[in-house]
Amino acid sequence: MRTTPRSPLRPSQKLALLEAQNHVCPLCTREIRPGDRPRDEHLRALGLGGTNALANRAMVHGRCADAKTRGPAGDLAKIADAKRQKRKAFGFETSHRPMPGSRSDRLKRTLTGGMVLRATGEPAGRSERP
Repeated sequence: MRTTPRSPLRPSQKLALLEAQNHVCPLCTREIRPGDRPRDEHLRALGLGGTNALANRAMVHGRCADAKTRGPAGDLAKIADAKRQKRKAFGFETSHRPMPGSRSDRLKRTLTGGMVLRATGEPAGRSERP
């Protein structure tokens, strides 16, 4: 699934959105006053499956938008984490140093204490483990 491209709002749409919110920032719940220079923000980020629909958009303070997007638990961090999880799920990203005996290790310990190859179940020889 590709990320939806961002589409800008016209000034009249921004004003209508601000008036529909009663001039209140949905992120900090404080009033947006003239001169605050509010920004159009996607409530659910496009990179996380959000849409350009007006129901997913709001006018927010600039500092609130920066905190939501670039903060330590912000949208950019969540998008990077989601992409990493997707790469790992599809097998494009594997550990270079798997923990011995973990699922990403090629050897598996049996109930009797022996070692077998995880892929085939054949006994592992002494030369298998460095």
